Amino acid sequence: MFRWGKVFMTAAVLLIAGTGLWQMALAQSSDDVELQNSRLAQMTGAMADTDADEEIEVRETVKAFIDKGKPIGHVIIVLLIIGVFFVIDQMRRQMLEKVRGKDIYKADLATMEIKAVDTLVETHSTSKVGRLLKDVARVYRQSADMSLISSEADFYRQKEEHRFNTFEARMFFLADTSGGLGLLGTVWGIYRGFAAKSMSAGNDDLLAAMGIALVTTFMGIVVSVILNWLSTEMGASFRGQIMLAMEKVEDYREMLIKDIGRAA
Repeated sequence: MFRWGKVFMTAAVLLIAGTGLWQMALAQSSDDVELQNSRLAQMTGAMADTDADEEIEVRETVKAFIDKGKPIGHVIIVLLIIGVFFVIDQMRRQMLEKVRGKDIYKADLATMEIKAVDTLVETHSTSKVGRLLKDVARVYRQSADMSLISSEADFYRQKEEHRFNTFEARMFFLADTSGGLGLLGTVWGIYRGFAAKSMSAGNDDLLAAMGIALVTTFMGIVVSVILNWLSTEMGASFRGQIMLAMEKVEDYREMLIKDIGRAA
């Protein structure tokens, strides 16, 4: 739980910092646009009828910022939502395993009696670590071969890693696609800018084209970084959980060795 607390705190700090930088960038962009409009108005004489002390405040919402990069920007946001959904599902699985196998993870199996361990495992057989230890006990009782315990543990690890690799592959695909769409938006925006300039279009068309290039690039990079970071955090948590399960198998093996020594 402490690890998830650090993850959420880090995400909150990054979100606050990103929001601050975003607002600063928007404010700077608004000031630049206002300055350009003022100079243009001075050149055309349009400011003769305006008040010299009038202040123009330009505000832009997040939605308006994203809309500048549509439709590519909207697709990038959809990819982010899909990635967050995958992360929430993976987080739910890991938290559910921690809750179901809490007593097994806390117990010192190496110092317990075999009957007490079997009762504990049977009580928490809905957890993955409980099912693993139950399979280990079954294999050992059938063969009385300690080497098969390691084989069963390796099979469990490979099966869980294969499932998690599917999650990682999906996250990498979403992150790479987000970055690629950001680059595509850059190329598309530059192309539209050149097209608008060649057709002697107005400043609005040229600014809209540059907006697509800049906004989609920014969104693609940010979303790609977020998805990669979430995937890395989930991977660290998953591998830590696998290590704990393997430690419980080793504790179970040590308990069996002690039980055999007492019986002899």
